[in-house]
Amino acid sequence: MAEAYLSIFSGIGGLEHPKVAPLLYCERDEACQQVLSLTHPDVPICDDIRSLHSPPPADFVVGGWPCQDISSAGTLGGILGDRSGLFFEMLRTATAARAHTLIGENVPNLLTINNGRDFQTVIDTLVGAGYPFIGWRVLNARYFGLPQQRRRLFIVASSCRERAEAIHAALPESCSRGSKRDVYGFYWTGGKRSICFSRGYIPALKIGATDNKGRAPVAVMIDDHVRKLSARECLRLQGFDDLNHSHPRLAASTLLRMAGNAVPRPMGHFVLGAVTETAHFDGVREGFGLITEAGLYEDGWVWTINHAEPPLADNLHDFLDASSEQESLSSQAAAGLLVRSIRAEQPMPLQLYDLLFALASNREGKLWPSRANSFEALDALGDELSKYRAGLKPISDYQSAIEEEVE
Repeated sequence: MAEAYLSIFSGIGGLEHPKVAPLLYCERDEACQQVLSLTHPDVPICDDIRSLHSPPPADFVVGGWPCQDISSAGTLGGILGDRSGLFFEMLRTATAARAHTLIGENVPNLLTINNGRDFQTVIDTLVGAGYPFIGWRVLNARYFGLPQQRRRLFIVASSCRERAEAIHAALPESCSRGSKRDVYGFYWTGGKRSICFSRGYIPALKIGATDNKGRAPVAVMIDDHVRKLSARECLRLQGFDDLNHSHPRLAASTLLRMAGNAVPRPMGHFVLGAVTETAHFDGVREGFGLITEAGLYEDGWVWTINHAEPPLADNLHDFLDASSEQESLSSQAAAGLLVRSIRAEQPMPLQLYDLLFALASNREGKLWPSRANSFEALDALGDELSKYRAGLKPISDYQSAIEEEVE
């Protein structure tokens, strides 16, 4: 049986023990509170960590604190920023609860922002608060059977060496591979930078850039069809298969926002299960002195921990609803993506360009006045359209080029 824990910055509950509910939730979002109260009606909810002055005693405090000041897509204000600085409130709560272990989650950029000084601040602060053993590891949702390129950093700080080492436990053999059909994911809101076009999986879900129907900034390409993901599919790709059915009163846009902000449930279950049960250390110590994506701090030394790369889920087709295949990307969205990509000289597969151009050329039906300039901008490109298209590669060559860059 797992020991008692408090859930801070709870969201919809992804960073939880697979079998044991927390003693307390701390979450300010009202929609997330509604989900948590239906999932665990007997668990009290605090709506502001800054008012949590006398938390109940617990063995663990866990939470994914805000990343807005740390994320490469955010303000880059760092760990001392207004939002990401709430890390120190989570630490205060852990010491007030007399917890022997703190488990935190954030974006991998925390390791390198401000040339690593912010992560050193995190380490120094944790050690100073009585947590001398600190383990960390970047995990990918694709390690856990979810075809989403979602990488997250987990930090385990403890007064017990074995708890910190447990973040380096062996991963479960849960990856699914081999789709029935080739399906591709990409950001339809991208273009100024890479659209992250990928076969068999999607780029990371994120908050924002939704449409009036609450569909994601991620789109999929299936054969000759391009469409946005639905809120239901986004929840499924985060491991919350049941949420859309259990909470039908929540709007699609609300579900999408919660999905984009969540810790993937299988990933969270693995972390909390491994640390609370003190799972066996399964890494290899390869050196010390450098902050890498998997490491351990003890006795004043930073160790690099090596893990074998697990297989990555690429079965995106299995997570999609067949009933949604007729809802194409809008002509305005297609035009906007083409304009951004051409202006930024960012490539896309030739097949995707042709599908987007066909969509952008069909300007019938309801149009949004505020977005109509996408058509004007596309028409104004003139000869640049043909020049851009001539430089594009077919999907097979495009994917090969991406794989070579990654390797």
